Amino acid sequence: MLTRLPSDFSLCRYGLYVRFVNESDAEFILKLRTDSKLGKYLHATDTDLVAQKEWIHSYKIRESHGTDYYFMFEYPQRTRLGVCRIYNINENSFTLGSWVFSPYAPIGSSILGDIITREIAFDLYPDAILYFDVMKGNINVNKYHKAYKSELIEEDELTNYYKCTKQNFEKYKVRFVRMFNLQK
Repeated sequence: MLTRLPSDFSLCRYGLYVRFVNESDAEFILKLRTDSKLGKYLHATDTDLVAQKEWIHSYKIRESHGTDYYFMFEYPQRTRLGVCRIYNINENSFTLGSWVFSPYAPIGSSILGDIITREIAFDLYPDAILYFDVMKGNINVNKYHKAYKSELIEEDELTNYYKCTKQNFEKYKVRFVRMFNLQK
């Protein structure tokens, strides 16, 4: 049986406040995902606010089953900064994605958001493998993921597909936490 996060999950780490996404976040998420620059390397998102709220509503059902967790990252005054998600969760693996942060977020907060998301997932599923994909044109994000010695397992014309172990993540995250920790 899979471990689940409590429905009232929240966390404060590295200077960021983390909680589950809810329907009141729909407009903020839509602005991030449909921004031409931020959304350039994301899967297309419908611009309809009602559709976004419906998607979040269906996500909350998956959250209650422990198969999908969508996190909102905020600064101490509850200023929304960005989101990241764990999905396709099973006992052996999970996928990380939907990672997008506001251009007005503090420097390094998006990296810390990714690290926190991975920490949560690996704490829940320590023996699982993390899978994720990055569009080839997203050069900086590909470099970032390679810094964890993530293994390129497949590629197609547009996308690189990776996997990463908890051991590699733990070994290589330290320098990013030192560099960007907002609690300094």
